Amino acid sequence: MSLLNPVLLPPRVKAYLSQGERFIKWDDETTIASPVILRVDPKGYYLYWTYQSKEMEFLDITSIRDTRFGKFAKMPKSQKLRDVFNMDFPDNSFLLKTLTVVSGPDMVDLTFHNFVSYKENVGKVWAEDILALVKHPLTANASRSTFLDKILVKLKMQLNSEGKIPVKNFFQMFPADRKRVEAALSACHLPKGKPGGAR
Repeated sequence: MSLLNPVLLPPRVKAYLSQGERFIKWDDETTIASPVILRVDPKGYYLYWTYQSKEMEFLDITSIRDTRFGKFAKMPKSQKLRDVFNMDFPDNSFLLKTLTVVSGPDMVDLTFHNFVSYKENVGKVWAEDILALVKHPLTANASRSTFLDKILVKLKMQLNSEGKIPVKNFFQMFPADRKRVEAALSACHLPKGKPGGAR
């Protein structure tokens, strides 16, 4: 092997992950079940879902601690949600459609993101392939340029209807450095003060 060839290739995101799949995202605390499109960006930085309102939520792949499916996934305790998924019917296939993504800063403070697919065994495949991205050595040991690329990828996925990056997204990306963000936008002659402005 030549020294010019990389020893470890970056993680490969399977096409179906970036194309997306329809799921229902549910939450026991709010008893809300919402249809979403679940995706992984083509570079494998984020698992994200889009609601019907076009609102997006992002989960950094590096923050994922586990993925679960079938009987290991979270089950709704709320009777309202159990009714939504017809869980109490004997021939229900709910277990074959589940996906729970566990995330958090450590193994103690965990958040459970619960999804149910419209088709059987989709949750299993997603759980396995997302976990493969999480466990890839370059995911946890990324270079400095990768962190900059991650910021750019996330900003580009949140374009407004005109195809521009809303200014508020820069401030959301760097909430602790508002003054530095304003100075950087000014130095580039870009709008910085208007909440609805775009780059």
